[in-house]
Amino acid sequence: MENLLNFDTVKNSLPKLLVGSLSENLHSENLKFESINKSGRASAEVHWLFKPEEANGSAAAIIHYYAGGSAPPHLHTGFELIYILEGEMKTSTGIVKKNDLVLLKPGSIHESSSEIGCVALIIWQQPVTVINE
Repeated sequence: MENLLNFDTVKNSLPKLLVGSLSENLHSENLKFESINKSGRASAEVHWLFKPEEANGSAAAIIHYYAGGSAPPHLHTGFELIYILEGEMKTSTGIVKKNDLVLLKPGSIHESSSEIGCVALIIWQQPVTVINE
């Protein structure tokens, strides 16, 4: 399936990230994405802002789902915030689009996918647990 979302355009519209007294543009060439096609995820990559091992289980990342990308059903042990920067994502609660903010509470279960692709800022309070079906 072709990628209907022009990620290069999206990278140029990402907000400025302020880190302490330093600032870094998220759309800079310093963005380092890595594949996350594991734990049942498909056609996705991640740029970590901070990882669970750096923050007592909390994490934040820019996630890029290619067209057809998905994440399997998973359980949230803490809160999760999803802010859609570009494209759209289908979740268990419906379709969320650019500038939509999703709050998932501890104990919630959901899965997600994207027919056209999307870029999202995701913040996890605690790691998620993939549910094996």
